[in-house]
Amino acid sequence: MWTFVTQLLVTLVLLGFFLVSCQNVAHIVRGSLGFMLKHVHQELDKELGESEGLSDDEETISTRVVRRRVLLKGNELQNIPGEQVTEEHFTDEQGNVITKKDHTSTPNP
Repeated sequence: MWTFVTQLLVTLVLLGFFLVSCQNVAHIVRGSLGFMLKHVHQELDKELGESEGLSDDEETISTRVVRRRVLLKGNELQNIPGEQVTEEHFTDEQGNVITKKDHTSTPNP
């Protein structure tokens, strides 16, 4: 009886080690496949001349509006038009960052 119980416990322990080993092998294979796919994707991007980090549907554009105001007291009011500066940053097809600035004068009320 004790021999059977001992063999059963040893079998369960060995089965546990086998299952853990299978999980480790599956994890290693999944990581290796992920690395290979990422590497192939990067190589294709280089061949096609696409910039890294941007897909076909993505384009990086940011806009910043800067407004300046001058406070004048009493009779110091002058006919100074306001100005609005807009900066637009985007990346062209070769991966260069382009900055476009627009200066717009606003009329005095």
